[in-house]
Amino acid sequence: MIRFVLVFIIVASVFIPPTVCAKDKIIFYTESYPPFQSQNQQGELVGFAIDILHAAQPYLDFDIDIQIMPWSRAYYNAQHNPNTFIFSIANTDKRLAHFKWIGDFYTVQDMIYRKSNRPDIQLEKISDINRYTLALSRNDAALDRLKLDGKHPNVYLVRSQTAALKMLKFDRVDLIYNNEIGFAEDIKKMGYTLSDFTAVLPVVNMPIGISTHKDTDEKLAETMRQALHTLKQNGELAKITARWFAPRVIPLVTE
Repeated sequence: MIRFVLVFIIVASVFIPPTVCAKDKIIFYTESYPPFQSQNQQGELVGFAIDILHAAQPYLDFDIDIQIMPWSRAYYNAQHNPNTFIFSIANTDKRLAHFKWIGDFYTVQDMIYRKSNRPDIQLEKISDINRYTLALSRNDAALDRLKLDGKHPNVYLVRSQTAALKMLKFDRVDLIYNNEIGFAEDIKKMGYTLSDFTAVLPVVNMPIGISTHKDTDEKLAETMRQALHTLKQNGELAKITARWFAPRVIPLVTE
């Protein structure tokens, strides 16, 4: 009987895959920010960036674990946890002090917006914002692009882009900052009318993509970098982009 049990254990160990062969799960932090990433009514993760990560999965030796949460928390977690990633994140010099850049997958045009019934608000250069009040999302790239330190007396830091938009809608601030894709989605989400708002100053053409903690293992970072590069080379990224966005020409913005 003992001999039979030993034989069974040996055979089982040969034919049952060991748990050590299972792929590691790597966390990718993000926020709900359609059309790049969000949850549908069924609780499924959907969006342009989600499709990119699904397409990248076959080229990776780890499983992608997407965790969606408010941006400030996602940013904090990614900044404090090596071997994690964050998307869809803008590439700025200040952020490169905390993150390794993996690669971009889209370019948006960042704008400063006012209400259309405020033609008195005119901006010719970024420094003109000092004459007005401005609502910005915490940890947003706008703080870097507008050369603000978060302590400006006319700047209100809020939890999200939609919170900033609501402040603008009800005349609690003069200006907000967003990119044209995210702004249009926020207008739709809040049930507002797009024509009630006007882009008053283009700021920058902003590459957005994926970053990882500055102390992430370089082999892990390079694996993700190569997967994104493969999607660009084989045309999969272009196909995903065409499914989500209409063709456009982004005008050159000089800072």
